[in-house]
Amino acid sequence: MEYYYFLCGENTAKTTEKIKESIECWLNSPELIALVTAFGGEIPEDLDVTERAKWLLLFSDNWDYRRKQKTKDAKTGEAARWLVNNEAITPGQEKVVFENVEKLGLKGISEPLLEQYDYIIALGGARMSCLFRPKYVKEVIDKRGFSPKAVVMLSGMRPVLESERMATDTYAPGAETEFDLINAGSEQIFGLQREYTEERYCSVNPNSSWAIRKYADLKYDFPVLSVSGPSSEPEKRRANSADTFCFFAKKQQIQPESKVLLITSQIYVPYQQMEAVRTWAIPNNIYVETVGFPTEWNDSKQQGMMLAANYLQEVRSTIQAINRYLGERV
Repeated sequence: MEYYYFLCGENTAKTTEKIKESIECWLNSPELIALVTAFGGEIPEDLDVTERAKWLLLFSDNWDYRRKQKTKDAKTGEAARWLVNNEAITPGQEKVVFENVEKLGLKGISEPLLEQYDYIIALGGARMSCLFRPKYVKEVIDKRGFSPKAVVMLSGMRPVLESERMATDTYAPGAETEFDLINAGSEQIFGLQREYTEERYCSVNPNSSWAIRKYADLKYDFPVLSVSGPSSEPEKRRANSADTFCFFAKKQQIQPESKVLLITSQIYVPYQQMEAVRTWAIPNNIYVETVGFPTEWNDSKQQGMMLAANYLQEVRSTIQAINRYLGERV
């Protein structure tokens, strides 16, 4: 299977042109056109790449199921992405979704492309993600013999939601934050003792808080770090992946032309790759590549995120990321 992908090497005019070309391929792909057509849309002809991205962004409101359904857990009142359903999607539309999302990169991208990386990073997330992503970091290291400068867990201080507890209590009982989740997950997967040094800043506004933990275990040739960075807009929102990586890159003094492998869930690969390219790979002259852990690790009861509605929501997220990139660079 050949995928449409947004790969980023060194920050040169040639590289940014290649990224633009890959965006055009993704936006003009028969697979994306098939999704739009299945939901009653027809992309106007003769739009340039920026205009096409804007048109698709407006159309993708149809796929914002978190907003449209306003699905809430009956006990907790939460509205989370794993609570959406397929009620607004016909069987025919569902079939089209699963026929096309793999080529768009939301399924199947799991194998790293290079022979070596300077940093291998597991991104934090909800439910089982903070166990499965560190698990895949270890798997690719063991399988490929990678010897990075560091293995890093990137997360935030997001509170654990009650609707996650059924999943997170299987590996991190009592965890209060995403930082706690990924620490518990990585300790379990890498067999780490709870011995570490830690820098930490605690603020009245949790969006400004941060922590850097370095495990003291010496069984590996590389250090294992866990990093939770502060938000760049703490009065507006929590820290996102870009905030945390930029915080880590500054603290770690990551050098230009470093090679970074991100581990996430397959459904998020195009979105998180595009955001990584936009926010820190190109500005800092870093090679970044994103892969996801095997989809068969998902369990509908504990992890979920396998419905057509979930995939369409993340197609929309990718379109949003593309618009942000084009708005800054085209």
